[in-house]
Amino acid sequence: MTTEARRTIFLPCISDHSHAVAGAMRALGLDARVLPPPDEESMAIGLSLCRGRECLPCFLCTGDFVRQCRRPGFDRRSAVFFMPTGPGPCRFGQYRVLQKGILADLGFGDVEIVSPTTDDSYALFGDDPLRLRRLSWQGIVAVDLLTKALHEHRPYEVVEGRTDAAYRESLDDVVRALEAGGGRAVRRALARAAGRFAAVETKDRGSRPAVALVGELYLMLNRTSNLEIVRALEGSGGEVVQGTFGDWLHFVDWSRRTQALHFRRYRDFLGALASDAYQRFVERRFARALRGALRRPPEASVARAVARLRGLWEPALGTEATLTMGRILDVGRHGLSGIVNVLPFSCMPGNVVVCLGPRLRERLHGMPWLDVAFDGQRGTNLRTRLEAFLHQAFQYHRRVVPSA
Repeated sequence: MTTEARRTIFLPCISDHSHAVAGAMRALGLDARVLPPPDEESMAIGLSLCRGRECLPCFLCTGDFVRQCRRPGFDRRSAVFFMPTGPGPCRFGQYRVLQKGILADLGFGDVEIVSPTTDDSYALFGDDPLRLRRLSWQGIVAVDLLTKALHEHRPYEVVEGRTDAAYRESLDDVVRALEAGGGRAVRRALARAAGRFAAVETKDRGSRPAVALVGELYLMLNRTSNLEIVRALEGSGGEVVQGTFGDWLHFVDWSRRTQALHFRRYRDFLGALASDAYQRFVERRFARALRGALRRPPEASVARAVARLRGLWEPALGTEATLTMGRILDVGRHGLSGIVNVLPFSCMPGNVVVCLGPRLRERLHGMPWLDVAFDGQRGTNLRTRLEAFLHQAFQYHRRVVPSA
């Protein structure tokens, strides 16, 4: 995966973070493009080719890849699909294996799939993989911050659509800054974004019950797969505090440090420690550039969040369930009025969170809680469930949240 290879890297459109990572790749001379968002065609293809026991993100990503391969003029010999992977019990670690087999069966076996892994904190590839990792992190942090500003402003905007316009313009600005080399250019783009959000006229900001949206990363961030659940919650009268992509990468580094200490791999531990220090440095600098547009406090570190699970769940067991539950107990301290946990149907880590939900809720003094499992069937009762949940959140908000 060098610039001399002159290959086109196609990234699945997980969320707007994909555009930031593609911009970081282009800054280093890689031809990176984001696939169109998953749609009904993606779903139909994925369901027809997978075995039926996979999770919704697998269906959609597989469908996205095959849909692209079938497009007229697609050059299979120069194409590379970007599909991260990881170890452990989650089916996520087997996406690449399944997709490679499906592409081969369809006659696209010469299409490469590149799979950075959580084992080395997604060290990436190219002529300068370390710089690519740093630029990608800058993009992920920037999009996380813009998403927070979007969700804090949009429910209270006076003129509908102004917040979305400010967000889209700011996202394009950040991607251009990444393509230009990142660093100061991204900070300047975020400072301009702060001005755009400040210009959005809002009313009674902070008056709605705030609910946390947590759970499996793809389902939490991908608007197609979660049926635009953020807008649905806003439309029912809530404000959404969504988990971040960066939090997952912090968790990966935390897991790497924990494992390295346990097995006395001190060199690996120091590498993960250095990565974490750089990531937090970028977060602080970028957050300062966007100050004034955000009112909610930053999240506690992953180490502090998962430590809250002691006596309920052993953090060393890992999986995404550890991060989800730790973050629930962390953000639940900051004036929230409800928790929405999203998961793919039959997801093992997601079901761990569902099973331990009642005990987590006890620690949050009975805060309203809703589990939503997605299987791609577009359940018609989702809006009704969200409206009932928001009614409970309103009651909790008035009764418990200070100054509500």
